[in-house]
Amino acid sequence: MLFPASVTPQALAAAIPTPRRPLVLAPSSQRGWFGGRALVALDPVELRDGLSLAEAGAALSHAYEAQNPVLAAVLAAYDGTCVFARYEGALVSADAGWCRWGTVAADIALDPHGSPLPDPAEPLMLDARWDLSGREYRGAVEQVRERIAQGDVYVLNLTACLSGTLAVSAPSDAFAALGDRAAGDMSAYWAGLPGSVPWIASVSPERFLRVRSGQSGARVVDVCPIKGTTPRGATQDADAARTRELECDPKERAEHVMVVDLERNDLGVVCAPGTVHVDPLYEITTTPYCHQLVSLVRGTMRRDADVSELLSALFPCGSVTGAPKVAAKRIIRELERSARAAYCGALLVAVPGEIDSAVLIRTLEGDVSAPGQAHWGAGCGITHDSDSRAEYLEMLLKASPVTGDGAPEVALRETMRVTRGKAPLLDGHLARLASGGAGPGVLARVRQAVAAQLERSEAGAAYARLGVTVTPDGEVAAGLTAELSSLDVAGGPRVSMVEVSELPVLPTAAAKPASRRYWDRAHRVARARGADQAILVDGAGRLIDGSTATVWLVVEGELLTPRAPPAVAGVVRELVFDLAAQHGIVAREAELTVEDLGAADEVFLSNAVGLVVPVRGRGGAVGDVCAAALRHIFDKEPPPLARASQG
Repeated sequence: MLFPASVTPQALAAAIPTPRRPLVLAPSSQRGWFGGRALVALDPVELRDGLSLAEAGAALSHAYEAQNPVLAAVLAAYDGTCVFARYEGALVSADAGWCRWGTVAADIALDPHGSPLPDPAEPLMLDARWDLSGREYRGAVEQVRERIAQGDVYVLNLTACLSGTLAVSAPSDAFAALGDRAAGDMSAYWAGLPGSVPWIASVSPERFLRVRSGQSGARVVDVCPIKGTTPRGATQDADAARTRELECDPKERAEHVMVVDLERNDLGVVCAPGTVHVDPLYEITTTPYCHQLVSLVRGTMRRDADVSELLSALFPCGSVTGAPKVAAKRIIRELERSARAAYCGALLVAVPGEIDSAVLIRTLEGDVSAPGQAHWGAGCGITHDSDSRAEYLEMLLKASPVTGDGAPEVALRETMRVTRGKAPLLDGHLARLASGGAGPGVLARVRQAVAAQLERSEAGAAYARLGVTVTPDGEVAAGLTAELSSLDVAGGPRVSMVEVSELPVLPTAAAKPASRRYWDRAHRVARARGADQAILVDGAGRLIDGSTATVWLVVEGELLTPRAPPAVAGVVRELVFDLAAQHGIVAREAELTVEDLGAADEVFLSNAVGLVVPVRGRGGAVGDVCAAALRHIFDKEPPPLARASQG
């Protein structure tokens, strides 16, 4: 044995210099690569860039059919361009330790101490930015729903890209950290690559395809699509409940079965008639941060079909496109801001008698044009039943291996409306906490605390107020009261301008701080004047925010609100933006003044408990539309899908 079994593939990855182009497969269980076999290859004898899928398929076939030790690896980018490498051997893990397979130079100097892993709460990218904001992503979800209603597509995988500077010293360190946080069955690391993606560090949970020799030399193909996701629970019982909910959720099951059906049809192109079947269907696979639905689609290839035809039929995997695949790919190009590179492509590895491969999701990838920069994609399957807030929250969950499972830097406070034992905007509150620094572990505790409080709520009450506080040490406190909203005033709230000498300092993403002293001072001044709400203004008369609500003006048909920050990005504020877009109303942030307030056609306020309420004597059609749409949400009526004409 070359190395003891205690040596991890991540440790070997860290010990191999990038010029040796290490390829590391690190399955987290026996369900992963080649039945759970870890593998490390280095020093390829052949390396080519710019191959087509057909050429890559032929190269994989040569390795599959070889009699001597050979390993072929292909990085197939989402657009189908491929990098190919051939190795004449590898290090392979066994129960007793690492052994040599084929010809491989095992002159690897292991660091006995190793690099310390970053704290799981810390991000793996610094100054990271999404290419789509939360509002833009939610808007794109609604556009997908419209395309589904029009019959253009029936499920679509919509993604966004997070980019930033690598926070660790080397990509191999990022791979080790990701393995500690995410434990993907199809985890892999490949560095020293030509082309636009110099390295990948992947913790993918999803197998793309696996080809093995069956009876009489027949080639059996497995495809294992994953679709349907739910976060982990805070306790063992809560976690079990999350899996049961995922298994029974009609939206998640519909999303999953549509992709399974697509994969079954794709596989049928190259398989013998009658051999394609699905078993199991709707199985649960678990990572440290989420549960997901996975199925196994299996078929036997026709004797006259080859691997190039197989890739042509199946690539890219339907789980990362949607269905129908051609239409879904076209809509993806229209809606996504960044072109997919390695993300949503595949890593394929062939050895004599077997080909295995991963869908490159949950994958950190380098950028050859900007050394030190890294990218991470995350997305969701959108169906007609999708809720844009829930999909955005799921997208953030899938980014948590790189954003970290931390707590906010300052205490955050969420206050939500409860109706008939439900908190319909909970996903929006959770998303704001996530944007403010709360990781999946904290959010799981928030869900647990909210669920406990909802059990106490009175079914007959018009509404209740549920407050949740998250502290920097990750503690969660929740409480339910019957206190009315500050906007719940007969005839509409009266407002008073209150000048402030400084702007508020807000947490990340303009999240709502638990400390409300800045706003409370202005609110007390307004109440002392006989008003119900303060509108904070600076010395130049510019509007900053409401003391407990977002301020909205309608000016010449446009819906305007002060910028956040310094305004708090309220949950209902974001929802009003979404609803306005759905109804063909132009809504935007703007620099507004007291003069604009006086001249506005209508003025209304919004917050998560009072929802949308016109200022006394300043109501109008736009506010009425937003208020009615919110009532649809709380009354469990389906919101209007089609946009109103802007004419």
